[in-house]
Amino acid sequence: MAAEDTSYYGTWKIVECVSLAGTVETTGIEGTEFQLDESYDVSWKVSEDAEPMPFFNCETYEVSPGNGGDPGNPATLKFFGTFAGHVIEFRVEVADDLMLLTYERCCMLQCQRISASDPRDDIPFSFLGALEEGYFADLVIRADTGKEFKAHSIILCLSAPDVEWSSSAMPLSGLSEDVLQTALYYLYTECLPRGMLESTAKACVKALGKSEGFSRFTDLCETFLQNTALKQQIISLVTDMHTCGDRIIELFSGKGENAVGMEDCLMSNPAKFCYMVKQGLREGAVACAKLLIVCDLFSRRKGELSREERHEIIKYAKSRLPVFMNQLHKFLELCRQHSASLTVLQRQDLAAYLVPELETSLDTVSKFAVGSKAALEQVIDSSSEKEKQEKGEKHRKGHVSDVLGKTLKNALHVRELKKLKSVHDRTTASFMHLMQKKENFALMTEGEKIRSVCKNLEQLIDEVPLFLTRIEELISTLDEKVTWREWKYLFKLGTSKIAWGLSKVLTNKQSLKSLINQACDIVSRDQFTASLVSVGLLSQDQKSDGATSQMNPKSMQPQTNYAQLSSVESLCISPYARDSVLAKRAVELLQKKEKTDVVFEIILVHDIGDVVIDHTTGEAIQRAETEREVEIHHIHAHCVIIAARCNWFRRALMSGMRESIDKKITVHDTNPELFQLFLEYLYSGQIDTNELSTEQLADVMALADRYEMDCVKSLCEQSLKHHMDEQTVLYLLSLADQLHAKTLKESTLNYLVDHPSVIDSEVFDDLPEHLQTEVEEVVSWRGLEPRSRNLSGHSHTETPSSVSSMSEVEELLNNVQLDQPDLSTSSSSDDLPCVEDSVQLEACLDALRHIVGDSVPRGELVRVALAADYDINRALNFFFSS
Repeated sequence: MAAEDTSYYGTWKIVECVSLAGTVETTGIEGTEFQLDESYDVSWKVSEDAEPMPFFNCETYEVSPGNGGDPGNPATLKFFGTFAGHVIEFRVEVADDLMLLTYERCCMLQCQRISASDPRDDIPFSFLGALEEGYFADLVIRADTGKEFKAHSIILCLSAPDVEWSSSAMPLSGLSEDVLQTALYYLYTECLPRGMLESTAKACVKALGKSEGFSRFTDLCETFLQNTALKQQIISLVTDMHTCGDRIIELFSGKGENAVGMEDCLMSNPAKFCYMVKQGLREGAVACAKLLIVCDLFSRRKGELSREERHEIIKYAKSRLPVFMNQLHKFLELCRQHSASLTVLQRQDLAAYLVPELETSLDTVSKFAVGSKAALEQVIDSSSEKEKQEKGEKHRKGHVSDVLGKTLKNALHVRELKKLKSVHDRTTASFMHLMQKKENFALMTEGEKIRSVCKNLEQLIDEVPLFLTRIEELISTLDEKVTWREWKYLFKLGTSKIAWGLSKVLTNKQSLKSLINQACDIVSRDQFTASLVSVGLLSQDQKSDGATSQMNPKSMQPQTNYAQLSSVESLCISPYARDSVLAKRAVELLQKKEKTDVVFEIILVHDIGDVVIDHTTGEAIQRAETEREVEIHHIHAHCVIIAARCNWFRRALMSGMRESIDKKITVHDTNPELFQLFLEYLYSGQIDTNELSTEQLADVMALADRYEMDCVKSLCEQSLKHHMDEQTVLYLLSLADQLHAKTLKESTLNYLVDHPSVIDSEVFDDLPEHLQTEVEEVVSWRGLEPRSRNLSGHSHTETPSSVSSMSEVEELLNNVQLDQPDLSTSSSSDDLPCVEDSVQLEACLDALRHIVGDSVPRGELVRVALAADYDINRALNFFFSS
């Protein structure tokens, strides 16, 4: 994907489907979400009652930019999936947060971007920090070895409310260390720990399988065991393929169990050579059967795996490529060694021996080809007939609402028929070529046959060194030639195509029964027959005597429905905040105000003016005196939750300072409603910024910056970008500069470049000098002349309308300067120092600098000094603890 195509990244939601006729129909897939990430993976979130669509199975995507100026060459979004090995290609149009996907001129999907400011932001939610560090723990759970684990009753009650955590007999006590540690990890994160052992998962299921409140936990452990078994089965199959390669090498090196002694050159003994070739082909057939099982297992059961687990399998397969290449290199090297010492007479003797063998092989292969061609034609006919029956059935039932299902599936079915016919054409051409070769070979005399075989042997022997050189080059540059992205695509597409072919064979198994039996007779290996049984090509009663299958019984059941409607999320990643039960219960606990142990004191200071009468001069003179009205609000919360979710609060509550002793945190320069919203984010991991005004978003962003919550700050940045216009852009620029919000600042500068007239206002003159310079440099760099200014710093020309339109912005800028003071003169937890306290402040700062050095910013020292009420000892404790 090109660098400029990053606009496709993100999460999208299908909002409606438009048919070819232009009518909007309800298809059942509205609300389906898909995510396109920078690694070219696509993941789907589909409701269980949605109509299964082929593209739900796609896991890889690619965008072809096309030519923006050419309507005939639009951009295309290609989904690579496992539905019949198809590449599902949509024409794509993106405008801001809207994406239109058009398929085969039969339907169009309208998709809405779920922006970063959406309340359902994808952020994993957990309280893992509280478990790992054990702060504010009020429970101790002991394992069977006596080891103690610190826990928190509030979090345990949120995770497992059905468990009596206050009972005298502490739940989970007496379990083994690994089981107890895993169970606690789940209670704090709703997922399993990384690196968990299979034995631990089995022990968890055994210990807590029947315990009330732990059903979800044991389900995750059982899923982990199933996924582990699947991965181990695939690894075992790949190992078996390596074993087949090793056996072939051993056969030709004379070291195998069935190998014949190699005192002389193997090719100098035609009987031995033919025997080795036949045994090697049988081993190759077994390896191919194992590969078929690997592709079938991955394609049909990958919906049970998380993306991380699927990638683990794909990476393992990639790691085996050099091993297979080395095995092939060893085999070709053996062939080169055997053929190097072969004389002309020995080649003729070998060719004479191979003539009757080749005649027999050609007869067998031609019969097999005839049967395959007939079976393929029958598959095409049955597929066409099945489609006609489905159309008739839908017409009789009157499924008029399933527009997308009918049109998309019909288009894919037509493509599938084309693919089958293409395979048929290639097969027919190969078959005709084979029959021609057989006929030409049969018309030759015995001497001509020997000379023909001898000539082909010579050509093959001469090409072996070239093959060796190419393999050596490929091995040395394998990682460069096959990148992770390319291998991931090739693996998924390759396995899906093989699975598609297998599904067609399974659908028409009865028609291919004789061919399958014939293949089993030719190979004559129990492992080969057992492999065909495991994928459903043979039934158990057709299996050869003595053959055994070690495959999972589930894999023996043919399955043709490839739709993934219930994919399991990663077992070792906490659920997103929007899906977290722990988050929902936590915010409910905050709203109920139960079991709180910390209070936030919100101090609001209002300036009020009074009119008084001054009689000192003998005259009644009115003058205004300003007074400050202080309003205090309290919001109760829970230490462990806010400490686990916010590092700033954790440091404040554990610093040994006033906040940790009094369990009270004082907050200035905000209002209770916005701070309550900020606090609810800590509890729920979600914040709805859509209903907030520009000034409210700015206040929340300032809170996030003050308390080091970068995720909330980023959400506010994204939302403020949608509030940008000529009335607010300068205010947002000043805000972004003060809070070091790079994304928002960049957006404001881009807006000013596109709207340079905004800088011709008095509000622009109120910006700091460095911002004015930066704006003018950006505008001039884009080829626009900055406005002329007089010596006083004002524009030569100002219109009354521009002054009037910016009045609100001036007020906002003043608010920014008041509400967001410089760190050198303010603190996030205390009031601004009064003038009479400046001497104490400077004395405390001098003492701090003498101890900690001059490298610490003044703003940090001011914050520490104010929090410690200018007490140097307390300030030092707070500084080093944070």
